[in-house]
Amino acid sequence: MVHGALSFLRSRVCGIASVRALEHPYGMAMLPKNPEHWLYRFSPDEWLRAARNELGASAEALQERVQRKGVANARRAAGMALNAVLVVQPNEAWGRSYMDHLRAVAHDAAIEEHIRHAALQLLDAPLDGPRFIRIGGGGDEGLAAAALAIIEWCEGT
Repeated sequence: MVHGALSFLRSRVCGIASVRALEHPYGMAMLPKNPEHWLYRFSPDEWLRAARNELGASAEALQERVQRKGVANARRAAGMALNAVLVVQPNEAWGRSYMDHLRAVAHDAAIEEHIRHAALQLLDAPLDGPRFIRIGGGGDEGLAAAALAIIEWCEGT
């Protein structure tokens, strides 16, 4: 079964792959690396590790009901994972910012519905507090789950 963002992107053109298995046109060893470039400053694996770190910060902030920080970190986590895809499969339609990436994913009918929904959830998240307050619980932890869904999709799991 085909999973993940790169599997989806690559299947449009030439087959099946994930971030870690996709062959760059010049080979994985030839992936561009440029510390001055917004996208190529990290490898796909480095972007995915950064996304996981941001996800942890998001989950912690949301649990502590620090909504603004939690939302920002969740969006960044998903966007960083999407950068991992863009390193290997550039797509100008996804834009340059994390929010641009999320908007593009949310409105691409060819992407799996649960991933589009996760992107919309992150885009629509209020910065000033969750829509519903739970007594005895943390903040809107569903946002971290939405970011995780996008990260896992990008990883090809």
